[in-house]
Amino acid sequence: MQEIELQAMRNYENNLKFLSNNNPSLFKKIQLFDLGQENEDLQARYDLEYKENYFDVKDIASNNYLYNMDSIKYSQQVAQNINYKKTSFLFNGMLDYEISKEQMQKIQEQKAFAYNNIKDILPIMKYAMELAPKSTTMKHIDKFIFIGTGLGLHIADVHRQIHSTEYLIIEDDLELFRLSLFTTAYHEIAQDANLHFSISKNENEFTAVMAGFLEGSFFNNRYIKYFHFPAHSTNKMKLIQNNLATQTHQIFPYDIQLEKCLRPLKRIKQEYKTIDISKKFPESAISQKPLLILAAGPSMKKNLDWLKTNKDKFIILAVTAVLKTLHDNNIKPDIVTHIDGVESEGNSCMVHFEGFNAKEFLKDSLFILGSHTPNSVLDLVKKENVFFFESFTFYFKNFGSLSTPCIGSTSTVLSLWLNAKEIYLLGLDLALDQETGATHSGDHEYNATHDLSNTDEIDYTISLRNNLIPIKGNFSKTVFSTPIFIASVQSLYNNIPQIIDDSQTIYNLNDGAYFYQTTPLKIENINKYKDIDKKDLAVELNALFNSKSKSKLDQEDMASLKKRLNNAKEVQKNFQEYENKNFTNEEAYLYDLLGIVSSTLKYHGREGNNLTLVFASYFQYTLPYIVDVINTKEVTKIMKHLKKLDKMFVDGSYNILHRYIQEIEEFFNT
Repeated sequence: MQEIELQAMRNYENNLKFLSNNNPSLFKKIQLFDLGQENEDLQARYDLEYKENYFDVKDIASNNYLYNMDSIKYSQQVAQNINYKKTSFLFNGMLDYEISKEQMQKIQEQKAFAYNNIKDILPIMKYAMELAPKSTTMKHIDKFIFIGTGLGLHIADVHRQIHSTEYLIIEDDLELFRLSLFTTAYHEIAQDANLHFSISKNENEFTAVMAGFLEGSFFNNRYIKYFHFPAHSTNKMKLIQNNLATQTHQIFPYDIQLEKCLRPLKRIKQEYKTIDISKKFPESAISQKPLLILAAGPSMKKNLDWLKTNKDKFIILAVTAVLKTLHDNNIKPDIVTHIDGVESEGNSCMVHFEGFNAKEFLKDSLFILGSHTPNSVLDLVKKENVFFFESFTFYFKNFGSLSTPCIGSTSTVLSLWLNAKEIYLLGLDLALDQETGATHSGDHEYNATHDLSNTDEIDYTISLRNNLIPIKGNFSKTVFSTPIFIASVQSLYNNIPQIIDDSQTIYNLNDGAYFYQTTPLKIENINKYKDIDKKDLAVELNALFNSKSKSKLDQEDMASLKKRLNNAKEVQKNFQEYENKNFTNEEAYLYDLLGIVSSTLKYHGREGNNLTLVFASYFQYTLPYIVDVINTKEVTKIMKHLKKLDKMFVDGSYNILHRYIQEIEEFFNT
């Protein structure tokens, strides 16, 4: 018995040493827990007991045991039950599209199609899905998620069984995980695999850990196996699904990223102005008066009567999705924001400008636009009233950058850069109407209604808008949201703390999601403000925005653009060399494939970020399908298939490079 205790203590110390070197924040969390128990500030909930050659955990209050059986035999059984099927105990890490031959032909002919923003990916996806369908089996499991650790014994046994290279280990109970440090040699598992720990993490913290797990060896994200420890809650399972659905390359596919990189060059050529958001604007009317941000969530229309009464007491910053509602209620926005670049048939952002005379209604409004905004929007507004901001393009030196998943979160972050002191959010629910299940106000283009009676169901396939996930509410303890909304909540969590200062306050008026570092406030409790002279305001804002903007690249900016062009040509040359290689087996092919990926993503900094972002998105969407084919037992004559897949992969890469190089060369030549 004494030797068992000594061995457990050695294991605990070795695990702490491993965590102190590799996960300092978790190490500190455990140290604080130990200190709390020593000082009797924390009362232990569990006892670790050794009984009949195995460990179990006793709940002190209830006298119940976690395993109530031989924990060693249980863990061995868990490992034996792990299978390599693509149909059980796994998450699909990719957003699959079922494409018919007719649809594929239209894509290849570059005709209009619903998924044309990933047209170079779809042939790879279709070929791989037909060659290695879900009825096939994997050769090996490269990524694995443990949802609940218990004493961690099954983690070690599963690793001995499958030898994955990356594990995500989730446990919401810090004390229980601490006990597993006595019984499971995490430090030994870490010699063979990368370990990502999510221990006692909230929704936002979990997302950061999950992102690291997905980014590491992203090419293995096609199928991710998991085991759910029965005693652990299932709440993280929905969050896992949410994080898979909101991977950047699926929300903003490579083609959209490419357009966001290149479209600003046309705006600069036309001498549209770009504002500098590298630092906060100077004190102005925006700083001295309350700013009301209007988005298209359910709370906006619910409070329309209040808005009509108080419209002149705020500087109104509105997203384009609410313009028709504002027009119909004679509420003129002072600032309008927009980032959507969609122009495809049946899915156009121009729907927000229909049903009223937009040119007349918005003649005095200033527009702050994302780089992806299409020409059709620009045609409706005065050029002198338009100000773009950069989104990871950095064409203007030191001008700053902003990118979030939705216009509501973008507007919130922009308001902080504009140096607004009192910011009110209305219609930025980022959650369903908890009574009706509606996602937006009724006239919004993307409004949908969900059945709130099915919120406990877990969907193992990816959907940006259909999966319902409980998150912290602004006025309620919990509200239900969707992956696309939660991505924006996470974006605010990441961005607000970096910009906000002690002089700024954001009031969340919505019966929706809670936002970090914002103050929940019922609309009836807002301060009584005086009316604002909107004519004087328009003049002051115009002068302010002009003072913080530029319309032409200087010599240094042009030299930077030339470097981008040279980088792209270097990447193109690398692909030409790669294309000429002959692959004799799948191992050599994968080695060289990852080699060209690595060399393409090596460009960073001002001149490298654009192309790297585009290719990262392209690679994250294509490589998992190619690697899945390699990892499928039933695939025969694999080199024949890999050559076909590689041809599609290279063609798509060339399409990116040709477009990128052509647009920059045209900028210099016209």
